[in-house]
Amino acid sequence: MLLAQPGGKNTKPVQVSGGINAYAGFYTPGGISARNQSAPFGLSGSVNIILPGGISLPFSAVLGNQGSSFRQPFNQFGVSPAYKWATIHAGYRNVSFSPFTLAGHTFLGGGFELNPGMLRIGAVYGRFNKAASSTIADPEIMPTFKRTGYAFKVGYGKANNYIDLLVLRAHDDTSSISGISANPGQSVTPAENLVVGISSRLLIIKHFTVEVDAAASSYTRDMFASEVQAQGSNVLVRLFGKMITSRLSTQLTQAMQTAVGYQDKWGSVKLQYKRIDPNFQTMGSYYFQSDIQSYTAATTLNLLKGKARISGSYGIQFDNLANNKSARTGRTIGSFMVSVNPQPEFGADISLSNYGLSQKAGIRPLIDTLRIAQNNLSATVNLRYSILNNEMSHIFNVTGTHQQLSDLNQNTASNTENNNQNLNLGYFLVHNQSGFGANLMLSYTQSGLPVIDSASKGSKVKFYGPALGTNYAFLKKKLNTSANVSYLVNQQFGITGKVLTASANAGYQIGKRQSISLSFNYLSSDTGQASEKFNEFRGNLSYGITF
Repeated sequence: MLLAQPGGKNTKPVQVSGGINAYAGFYTPGGISARNQSAPFGLSGSVNIILPGGISLPFSAVLGNQGSSFRQPFNQFGVSPAYKWATIHAGYRNVSFSPFTLAGHTFLGGGFELNPGMLRIGAVYGRFNKAASSTIADPEIMPTFKRTGYAFKVGYGKANNYIDLLVLRAHDDTSSISGISANPGQSVTPAENLVVGISSRLLIIKHFTVEVDAAASSYTRDMFASEVQAQGSNVLVRLFGKMITSRLSTQLTQAMQTAVGYQDKWGSVKLQYKRIDPNFQTMGSYYFQSDIQSYTAATTLNLLKGKARISGSYGIQFDNLANNKSARTGRTIGSFMVSVNPQPEFGADISLSNYGLSQKAGIRPLIDTLRIAQNNLSATVNLRYSILNNEMSHIFNVTGTHQQLSDLNQNTASNTENNNQNLNLGYFLVHNQSGFGANLMLSYTQSGLPVIDSASKGSKVKFYGPALGTNYAFLKKKLNTSANVSYLVNQQFGITGKVLTASANAGYQIGKRQSISLSFNYLSSDTGQASEKFNEFRGNLSYGITF
């Protein structure tokens, strides 16, 4: 996707940049079949053309014994030039007006957004879907009708304090495909949609904000269904009934999310509510999670003159709003975080989160052996300490994580419960004058898994080992080198395995626009089973020119 940025009197002329790279290498496996060419070689190149106004045209190509490819930007080309308070959209674009109307769906067409003073106006029109039909030769193609539509908004206010009225209207072209698929399981029917909504961000009084996004959607799943007379006092029917034909397959649904917040120097408080009806859809978005209702509260506290921060949130969510499912699923989400930075050299972060999932009977009673009742706990602690001076920088880091899934249903707990612990110790050294750097990492991970059967030798899986790296620049920083090695031991079900990886890299800047690089990589894997013991050695030499 291509973008055009605001232009002006100082618009730069056409700019061209890119590079060409030639490479050759070797690959030697041991213990396994080759997974690469034994002597890979080829050429790769890229060109980027920047036109006046900021339009970028990138091209790239690869040619070698591992394959060839060419990429160019003209499959989907679009621009959105802007000047002061006006923006024009043309070509392939994705524009968002609100979460429940036009929300990022890509279309081929045009439009504009105008914001003179306090006025907010926007409109787009184009093709939202391209017609596609399955054939006897290729029956797996999912058929789709050509879909066109438009959306517009009219509002008042600024970017952080406004209210908008929005309308989206889209429909399928019934003559664009036959509607009969070569694969009977993929037959489709033409649909149409009308969505009316509002979106607002309002600063009621100082520090006090209200956010509202709401929409009503009339969605017809089959435009060939019989017509019906729309009745009722719904605002969508009274004001916009002539814009869509009501049919037996038409469904009217609603969606809303709102939030009330207060923010000051000491912190903030925010209350949120969301409700999306079952089967709510808009043709201006690719996907919606429908049939949900949720309540959330969040707060943040700034303490010790900004050196400490405490934040937390708690929310509940449930489905089956129409009471037509066999079970009702509820979720609870809680999080808590403390961040303390008493000195620039030292800091600590602690975070906790708890996610609960449970079910209640709906139109049918729940069977205990199938009822879902789980709790997922996660806790993380991070400590960091630095020793800084003019010559050397030493940075120490410790991170520990605990995750645990608890199944509250005793009938299924033995097959689902698991836990995971992870500990990482890190040390980073930088010589400020020479640029020499080194790092050492120690990691340990332990997972407790359900016992598969009585023959399994254990339910603990462990991974641990060190990783060491270093880098240095020679010859007035024209030659940059680095080396890394890691050794990982894994133990699972009574079997011990080892993985060793090592790499070395060097790059030399020949001139202002020329460089040469050399790299070696070694992998040795031994899972503990003779059939899975192997090693690989790779090397690569490349020469590049940039312009």
